Amino acid sequence: MIKIFIVEDEIIAAESLMIDLTQLGYEVIGKSNNGEKALLEIQKTNPDLVLMDINLKGNMDGIKLTEELAKITSIPVIYLTAYSNEEILSRAANTFPYGYIVKPYKKEDLSTTIIVALQKYKEIEKIKYQLIEQREKLNYISKFDEITELPNQLSLVENFNGILEVFYQQLSDEFTGNENEIPQLIPIFYLNFSRFKLIRDEFGQDLGNMLLKALVKRLKANLSEQTIITRLEGDDFALIIPPIETKQTAIDLAKMLLEKITPPFIYKNQEIFIDFRIGITFYPLQGQNIDELLYKAKESIKDLEKLGENQYQIYSPALHKYTPKQISLEAQLHHAIERNELELYYQPKVEFKTNKVTGAEALLRWNHPEEKFISPSIFIPLAEEIGLIDTIGEWVLNKACEQFSFLQKKYKNDLQIAVNISARQFNQDLLEHKLLKIMSYHYFNPNLLELELTESLLVNNANTVAKKLNKLKSLGFKIAIDDFGTGYSSLGYMQNFNFDTLKIDRCFIKDIQINPKNATITKSLIDMAHQLNLNVVAEGVEIEPELAFLHKNNCDFYQGYLFSRPLPFRQFEELLINNI
Repeated sequence: MIKIFIVEDEIIAAESLMIDLTQLGYEVIGKSNNGEKALLEIQKTNPDLVLMDINLKGNMDGIKLTEELAKITSIPVIYLTAYSNEEILSRAANTFPYGYIVKPYKKEDLSTTIIVALQKYKEIEKIKYQLIEQREKLNYISKFDEITELPNQLSLVENFNGILEVFYQQLSDEFTGNENEIPQLIPIFYLNFSRFKLIRDEFGQDLGNMLLKALVKRLKANLSEQTIITRLEGDDFALIIPPIETKQTAIDLAKMLLEKITPPFIYKNQEIFIDFRIGITFYPLQGQNIDELLYKAKESIKDLEKLGENQYQIYSPALHKYTPKQISLEAQLHHAIERNELELYYQPKVEFKTNKVTGAEALLRWNHPEEKFISPSIFIPLAEEIGLIDTIGEWVLNKACEQFSFLQKKYKNDLQIAVNISARQFNQDLLEHKLLKIMSYHYFNPNLLELELTESLLVNNANTVAKKLNKLKSLGFKIAIDDFGTGYSSLGYMQNFNFDTLKIDRCFIKDIQINPKNATITKSLIDMAHQLNLNVVAEGVEIEPELAFLHKNNCDFYQGYLFSRPLPFRQFEELLINNI
C-alpha cells in the first residue's frame, strides 16, 4: 500500500484529507503542522509521497521544507494549498514538485494528481538507476581493458596510491627496530611484448587477442594476488609489485617471469613465441609518482635493444640523463585530456574558385597550465614515444567530429574536416572499427572526414598500406597526402595508392614568384595531380604573389595566414558565419 505523509497547518483540513486518502486506498503514516517537526518525521517514516501545505507553523514554510527535504531524500512532494499567487507559484516551481493542487480540491483531482505523481516518480527513479548503472559501466570501461579485463593505464595512479597506503601502514605497524626487516621498496616492472604486432600481422587480430588473454593467464599464475597487473597502450604491461626488502627479490622475480612466460604457445601444431623485455624501477629510489617510475622503467628497456629479447634491466640514472622538465611534461601529458588542457584549432581551407571556406584542418594545441603554449613538435613526438598517441588521436577525432557536426547542422551541411592520422594510429588493427564507431556516435558523414597521412607512412609497407587505404575508401572516408614533396617518393609512385587530395608542402610555396625551381615543381605537381583526378591543396600561403601564382596554375584549394591563422572553435565559427 502507498504510504503518504500529510503536512497541513489546519487540523480539520488534515483530518478531512486523511479520510479522502484512506477512501482512495492510501495509507496515511503521519501528519504534522510544523515545518521543523515534519522534516524529522518524514525522515523517520520514509513515506512514498508527501502532501505539502505552504503555510505552516514554525520558522519553515512548506516551500522551504521541500527544499530541505530535497537535500536528503528524493521523496516526491505535491503542494496542496490555498495559496496561488504568482510569487508563491514561482517559489514552488523552483522546488520541482510533482504536482500543485489548489484548495478546495475535488477528490477526483486529488486522486489523479497522486497517480500521475507516483508514475512520474517511478519513471524518474528508473532513469536515475539506469544512469547510475551506466556511470558504473562507463567507470569500468574507462579503467579496465576490454580484451584482458585488466586495469588500464588510467587506473594506474589510483592503484599505485592504494599500494602506497598499505606500504606506509606496514612501515608504521611492523617496525621492529631492525630496519633490514622492513619492506622499503616498491618495484615497478614495465613489460614490453614487441612481437605481438608481428603475430597479429601474420595470424590476424582474433588470434592475437586470444594469445593476449593466454599471456595474462600465465602472468596471473606466476604472480601473487597482491601484484597489480595493468595493460598499457599497445601490448605493454605494467606490474606494481607488493613492497619488498631488497632489490634482489625483484631481480629473482624478473628472472622467474622470463623463464615462465616465454615458453611458446602452440596453435595448430605451430609454436608461437612471445619474447619480451622487462624494465625495472623502485619507489622511492627512482621516483615519487607512478608516471615518473613508469617512464624510467620504459626507458631502461632501450638499453636492452642490442642484447635482444628476454632480458631485464634496472633503471640507472648514469645511463639515462633526462631533464626534470622532460619527465614532468610526460607525467602531465598523461592527464592533459582529463584536465581539459587539449584544444583543437582549425586552419580554414579555402576554394580558389569561390574564395569560400569549404572545410578546415584540425590542429592540436596543449594549453599547459604553467608553460602556457607547448609546441606540437614537442608534445606530439612525446605522445608517440610514451604510447599516448592512440588515445590523443581518438580524442582529436571525436572532438573534431563533435564540433563540425554542430557547424554542419547550423551553417553548411557539406563542411569538411581534415584530421592528421599518425603512423601508429594508421597501423591499428581496429582503425576502421574505431572510425565507424566515432562516425555513428556523432551522426557524422564519412565523406566529410578527410584523413591526412604523411608521404613516408605510405612508402613503408606499401602492400599493407594500399589494402588499408582501399578499405577506408570503401567506407566513404576521404584520404589526403600531407606535406607532399618532403619525402622520397614520386607522384608516379603515389598513384599506386587510393587517395583524393594532394597537399603541397609550404617549402615549395614560399617565395614561389621569385624561385623558378619551386615554381616549376609546384606547377608540375598540380598538373600531374589533376591528371590523376586528385584535388590539390597548397599549404602555408602567406602573401598575395604566392596566391596569384597558385590561382593562375589552377590549384584547387589553399590554406595559410594570408586568409587566416589557425583559430579556436568559436573564432572559426565566427569566420564561417561571415564567409557563407
